[in-house]
Amino acid sequence: MGSIAPPAVETLAQIPPRAAHGPPLKETASIASPEAPAKSIAGAKATKILSVRVDAEAGRFVQVLTDAASRETIWRYPSETQLAYSRAVMAYLNALSGR
Repeated sequence: MGSIAPPAVETLAQIPPRAAHGPPLKETASIASPEAPAKSIAGAKATKILSVRVDAEAGRFVQVLTDAASRETIWRYPSETQLAYSRAVMAYLNALSGR
């Protein structure tokens, strides 16, 4: 019997950089901030910053990976398109429930 190959997995190096779009998000938690880069176990400064925020209108968490030096967005999940869809669904559900 042949073996089944695992699905292809994208690494952050393969994901092209994208600019963040859309309205500002409320920050609920942050692993590190651009003002004070986190230090690794070895004591070197972090080169990337991961922040986790919540988009209240969409009811979803948003993760953003940023380069600490240039403050350029490297990776963001979910995309603005996905957030827009979630906002529309939440607005529809709120209209149905009379909120």
